[in-house]
Amino acid sequence: MYDVIIVGGGPAGLFAAYELATKSNKTVLLIEKGKGIETRQKSEVMCGIGGAGTFSDGKLHFTPCLSHEKMLDLYSVAEYQEYVDYVDKLFSEFGVNAEYYPKDTKKVQELVDRCKKNSIHLFVRKIRHVGSDKLPRVIGNFENYLKEKEVEIMTEKVVSDIVVENDVCNGVMIGDKLIEGRKVILAPGRFNASWMQEIAKKHGLNYEFEKVEVGVRVEFPEGIMREYSDQMYEAIFMIRTPSYDDVMRSFCPCPRGLVAIEDYDGFVCVNGHSNSDHKSENSNFAFVTEIKLTEPVENTTSYAKSIAQLANTIGGGKPILQRLADLRSGRRSTWDRIKKSYVQPSLKDVVPGDISMAFPHRVVTNLIEGLRLLDKVMPGIYSGNTLLYAPEIKLRSSKIKTDKFLESKIKNLYVAGDGAGVSGNIVGAAATGIIAAKGILR
Repeated sequence: MYDVIIVGGGPAGLFAAYELATKSNKTVLLIEKGKGIETRQKSEVMCGIGGAGTFSDGKLHFTPCLSHEKMLDLYSVAEYQEYVDYVDKLFSEFGVNAEYYPKDTKKVQELVDRCKKNSIHLFVRKIRHVGSDKLPRVIGNFENYLKEKEVEIMTEKVVSDIVVENDVCNGVMIGDKLIEGRKVILAPGRFNASWMQEIAKKHGLNYEFEKVEVGVRVEFPEGIMREYSDQMYEAIFMIRTPSYDDVMRSFCPCPRGLVAIEDYDGFVCVNGHSNSDHKSENSNFAFVTEIKLTEPVENTTSYAKSIAQLANTIGGGKPILQRLADLRSGRRSTWDRIKKSYVQPSLKDVVPGDISMAFPHRVVTNLIEGLRLLDKVMPGIYSGNTLLYAPEIKLRSSKIKTDKFLESKIKNLYVAGDGAGVSGNIVGAAATGIIAAKGILR
């Protein structure tokens, strides 16, 4: 029997294992659905040691806003900031040496004020950009350290269920094999959010559906965003659209980066990434609208997936690419039309088409209106040459209800990370892993 079993080898699971291994003599087993970092391929984006963030743009956020707010119902900003700062310290110890942004607070404030005058909220966050090329090395250092500390890591194994007797969790199942553990941390990651929801339903865990975000990846000449990226690296804009009063926001900007395919189970989406040396002539960011459903249909995850699957059907299993000029004119894009554009796509494995055939009218209206408003503070983004890739979705997992240390209503069962709905980025997931470990050690 293990003292602690951790399900999931993303940042939540890794940092939980680190905390347990360095602060106690407990026997720890970490089970990961995907491969170890040495054998994991770049195409295996969503699963494997390091989690979905391993081959991402490698941005680390250290200001408790946006996705970090998921823990602020349990902790004060100051309390949570201590965990975030601790995560930053550990990343540095394992090889992150990237500089911090923003650089010049006076210049950044001028950008914030410009946006305010146009009713646009510009978020300012402390950030480090590790780079898609360097983050796997950091994760490798982390994995090797855990092995040195005698954390047992089991890869390419799928946990099918947890074992609960008299409202107490005492292990997990891998197929028909029982693995006993005195404590269990479920940190399955965003990709396995539906698995987490099934476990919650089966064992009576309380949870609530979170909003999801549906939209596109926007690609454009890097000079259009340079003023923001030079000062902040990551500029996140939030806009209210006039027709529906919906929230549109950008996220994951990749200055001089590339658009990439993100392979989910049953459909593909798009994402973006930048290497540390920034060589592309284009920049990109995600631009999405928030969707939160109410009765009778509350499952926002299923709704977002259905939109993505329809887009894949229209694209023949590939993302759809469309010029903004064509979307505004109500016509599909073709390769001939795209070749006439001075913005050439960094992702070629796409199908030119019509996004409005896949997305609800409301979402398309929000996209067009949002980009038109954003053009006031980022001139050129509303150009007809701007490229749109669909779908880009951000699934926010159902949030499991827990106590302050992320223990569920089932005794000895803890949750952490994006898959449990308690975080929404790499640093947040790592922080929740540490919190769950501290709960076990209290």
